[in-house]
Amino acid sequence: MKNKALYIRHNSKLIRLGSLLQRFYFKPTFLGTENINPSKPAMYVGNHTIYGVLDSPVLIDYLFTEHKIAIVSLGDHIHFKVPVWRKMVEGMGAVQGLRENAREAMSQGYSILVFPGGGREVVKRKGEEYQMIWKERYGFLELAQEYGYDIAPFVALGGDDVFDLAYDANSLLDQKWFQKILSVPTLGKFFRQGEVIPSIPKNIVPKRIPFYFDFLPRLATSDLNSKQELQAFRDNLQQQIYTTKDLDNLNVNIVKGEEKEK
Repeated sequence: MKNKALYIRHNSKLIRLGSLLQRFYFKPTFLGTENINPSKPAMYVGNHTIYGVLDSPVLIDYLFTEHKIAIVSLGDHIHFKVPVWRKMVEGMGAVQGLRENAREAMSQGYSILVFPGGGREVVKRKGEEYQMIWKERYGFLELAQEYGYDIAPFVALGGDDVFDLAYDANSLLDQKWFQKILSVPTLGKFFRQGEVIPSIPKNIVPKRIPFYFDFLPRLATSDLNSKQELQAFRDNLQQQIYTTKDLDNLNVNIVKGEEKEK
């Protein structure tokens, strides 16, 4: 019997609604779908595109609607501090990105959606398109190993091309007066020492560029026996996502799609 200590919701109507505009506007294409296995829960791990609200709803909806996978996404804490928005993300199966929440969801048999880059990866600065800012994190791999979950890597493309940045957050972080603000413990903690400061786009309306999601073959974690092996696995996983065989072809398609819109 499933433990109900963590209440997880998947509102099918809300999931469809939450991705409606993205599906219509960006016309997502899904590749590598033969690597999706609904019968065995896994930890889906991939790159997060800028601002983080364009890619994940499409992915969650696709897995839920087309493959009957009620995936639980580990969300940044900021999503759960805004009352109305919180209800929406929770209705789409999100929980706060805490290890205890991940453990509870996995003990209930849910697949998990993890963006190791977290909040920093969505507030990209100029020149960071499709960069995965994972730092030295490998706790998600420890969780996968603990519950016998495979890693299901995926690549999201298109999302980092829809905005041109007018103001780079690094320009603000370089200011001495702002560094003084961050030196105040309460403010520094709130802004995470500047990590969650977003850059400002030139265009409010995103460019209509097609989205692509490529699901790669699953990877087992059962043979990892040390911290060093976990770290090496993480580095190889990150490199595989970044240099996936379809990346060049998909980027060509993205450029063609952008030119077509012009």
